[in-house]
Amino acid sequence: MELKSRFLINSLIGIIAGMTVGMIMWMLNSPGDLEDRNFALHIIMSGIHGLIPCGAMTVFEIESWGLTKSTVVHATITLATILAIELPMKWFTWGADFAIAMLIYVVIYVFIWLFNYLYWKRTVNEMNDQLELFLDRQKV
Repeated sequence: MELKSRFLINSLIGIIAGMTVGMIMWMLNSPGDLEDRNFALHIIMSGIHGLIPCGAMTVFEIESWGLTKSTVVHATITLATILAIELPMKWFTWGADFAIAMLIYVVIYVFIWLFNYLYWKRTVNEMNDQLELFLDRQKV
């Protein structure tokens, strides 16, 4: 599948996930917090909040980029999205709430990155083992 198609699929998944999480978060907030907020704007911004980082996952598909470059670019895009959406939308304020949110972001990002790294490392090792078996059989 070409890069543009992967980007579109990732972005679509992201916007759906973002809007779903946005609706859940809207319902979980106390009624007093919702009076000053616009539901439609909240859902649209939640969708964008999901779209951008998921669409940006496509950088991991760029074969000429290494893992470090892809990770730095994706983490930067994701963090910029958080700063550009969450603070103006007042989902968090500067201070303890935001510090906790950033800590959660880093922990989740590292966990997902590590899970993907270990998965792909195992997949590559299995492929190499299969290739080695194939080549050994060709020699006989």
